[in-house]
Amino acid sequence: MIHTSYTVGITTGEYKALQTVMVDQHAWIETSLKVRASKAIKEVTTKYTQFKIDRGEAITAIGTTAIIEAAIEEGVVGIAT
Repeated sequence: MIHTSYTVGITTGEYKALQTVMVDQHAWIETSLKVRASKAIKEVTTKYTQFKIDRGEAITAIGTTAIIEAAIEEGVVGIAT
């Protein structure tokens, strides 16, 4: 499994302000991204599955990453811009 990481730049003031309202900023950000990613995975796999069912086609992609890649390649979903 390949992992992707993000770096977010915030000002010193933003960082200090966040320290007053949350204990672990890193954990909060990580949890937020993972929750949204999980929701997106469900949305894409559902759309792709329904797309294939409606067309009477087999789903040959195996695993969520492959399904997401196939959904993008086949135009079922697009990359947000």
